[in-house]
Amino acid sequence: MDKTKQSIVFALLAAFGFSIQDTAVKAITSDSSIWQLMFIRSLIVVAILVAFALITRSKAKIFPKTFFWPVLRAISMTLAYSFYYASLPFLALSEASSCFFMAPIFVCILASLFLGEKIEWVQKASVALGFIGALIIIQPGLISFRPILLLPVLAGLSYAVSVIITRGFCRDEPNLSLTIIHNVIYAFLGLFVILLIPKINIHPDIIQNNSFIFKGWVEITMMTMMLILLTALTHLMSMSASIFAYKNQKASLIAPIEYTYLIFAVMIDYWIWQFLPSLSHAIGAILIFISGVIVTKSR
Repeated sequence: MDKTKQSIVFALLAAFGFSIQDTAVKAITSDSSIWQLMFIRSLIVVAILVAFALITRSKAKIFPKTFFWPVLRAISMTLAYSFYYASLPFLALSEASSCFFMAPIFVCILASLFLGEKIEWVQKASVALGFIGALIIIQPGLISFRPILLLPVLAGLSYAVSVIITRGFCRDEPNLSLTIIHNVIYAFLGLFVILLIPKINIHPDIIQNNSFIFKGWVEITMMTMMLILLTALTHLMSMSASIFAYKNQKASLIAPIEYTYLIFAVMIDYWIWQFLPSLSHAIGAILIFISGVIVTKSR
């Protein structure tokens, strides 16, 4: 199998892996807390990566050459995951992912503002198309408007910021160090909130209605622990597959394949939760999909 076919297969594997990861997260939203998930999963990921570095004698790749931009990138990635995961107790996977996939559109805009990249008229039109798709899904100002849909949009924006930082300021940093720093920051944030929540007087009704967000440390069942481990393993698998795909083929070929996540999300929603997207959601998702493909293809 040549490099092009291998890269396509790995890109599909990454999209599928991320969809399984997020399904596992959604499955534990009623039995755990986002902060507990962040803390435990990040520790597992860091332990595996450090062990890998030691076994392969690549200890030098554990640490970045500089810390400012990698840490800023890690904070942006942490916000992206936090916003996205916080929306999952209230949204179907396909709903959240459709809004999150505004990210390539945000990347296009931010690259123009901060990296000086020129936006062609085709890209401008596709950005406008993507925003129309998002408006159709979110429906601001209407009775059916759900503010929770803004969380995955913010996740997409935060992810886009991390992409811009990576592209503009972390090109020479080892991939291993970037992933480790991200997970260390993620673990520290999770631990900080776990310790903070008991000291805050939160109304019991708020905790009950938003337990995944407003609970700290809770008793972990064996099933929950297995699902957290699954999120760690699928995260590592998908990140590795994605890195391989992008290193061996142009982003214009690989990035549109990431949108197969939306297909996997719809299939999983129907198979596990018997959820089908509404007509407006389907139309909005299709517009965002077309917009994202045009943006990435034209870069």
